[in-house]
Amino acid sequence: MNICGQEFDFSLLNANDLDRLEDAIDEMTRDSEAETARCDRENVRLGDRLRAQARVSMRGLDKILGAGASARLGLTENDLGRIYDILDDLNRAAAAEKARYSRPAAVPQNRAQRRAEKRQRDKKHKPPLSYPAQPVSRSEGFYPQAVPAAQMVARVDKAARRKQLLDELAALENG
Repeated sequence: MNICGQEFDFSLLNANDLDRLEDAIDEMTRDSEAETARCDRENVRLGDRLRAQARVSMRGLDKILGAGASARLGLTENDLGRIYDILDDLNRAAAAEKARYSRPAAVPQNRAQRRAEKRQRDKKHKPPLSYPAQPVSRSEGFYPQAVPAAQMVARVDKAARRKQLLDELAALENG
């Protein structure tokens, strides 16, 4: 594993390395709690507390990455920030190793699966492009109504034509 430009014999895919990592984390937790308790009891200054935590972290890194790893990385007990940078780089390297061996998501095999996946992606709410028209009743849908004024004109025209035809019929009969 490459950490801060240095190559270390450590892999998350190696069971022995994982056992070493787990043991180191347990030991670091115990040592950290013990150092905190000691510093509280003895009323230790803040700088000494920082150095104690740095020593615990350096011992943990040596156990995880191999003896002398903290010296190879240039760590000192006076700079806890550098130790945090190393731990962040260790996490990034572990994530990169995990990503290298992880499988990509399964690709849908058939048309129905691809369509279902597309429907899931496109399920987001899309606003309407324009406002919908007024709702139409069923009867209006089958027999659209004309504009009311036009209907009135048609009725008047029919009544006038009927009257004209009746007058002509009466004139023929009387005539």
